[in-house]
Amino acid sequence: GAGRALEDFQAVVQPMLAEAEIATTVFITVRDEDLSQWDTLVVMAGDGLLYEVVNGLMERPDWEDTMKKPLCILPGGSGNALAASINHYAGNDHVAKKKLLTNCTFILCKGLHTQMDLVSLSTASGKRLFSFLGFGWGFISDVDIDSEKYRRLGNARFTLGTLQCLAKLRVYQGRLSYLPALPEQGTP
Repeated sequence: GAGRALEDFQAVVQPMLAEAEIATTVFITVRDEDLSQWDTLVVMAGDGLLYEVVNGLMERPDWEDTMKKPLCILPGGSGNALAASINHYAGNDHVAKKKLLTNCTFILCKGLHTQMDLVSLSTASGKRLFSFLGFGWGFISDVDIDSEKYRRLGNARFTLGTLQCLAKLRVYQGRLSYLPALPEQGTP
């Protein structure tokens, strides 16, 4: 996003959590942590960082226990589609920015959570990835990747990235194979 997540956390989220008497410990981008001591994992970021968190959690040896914990997203990035979806399914009006953050924080304070499916994808090279929204390839992915250099612009980065990718339109070739997954015990 535009780099205001910590500022928004302090201005919007922290006061609401304090009012709800919810104890918090704030980590700013931490990799290795004993997660057994926490009841809920909260990520204040956009969809991209949450994607990295989910994939990191699924790589852990204790992934089964870790993924049983509620995982909350508070919108703090350029792309906040999951937070917007949660807001919608909670029965709230379509909102953005600080109002979306306030609504999602209120959902967190009320302790509302539900299970969510993850999509698992294995690449030809053997790499396994997990997604909560979808997988993209081609033009949409190029816009996302190419607009990274405009991150400081917030959501406007995607408009600028789209225009840039349209100006240098590429041809994409690929092959997609699909095999139905069989249930496996003990693997993510």
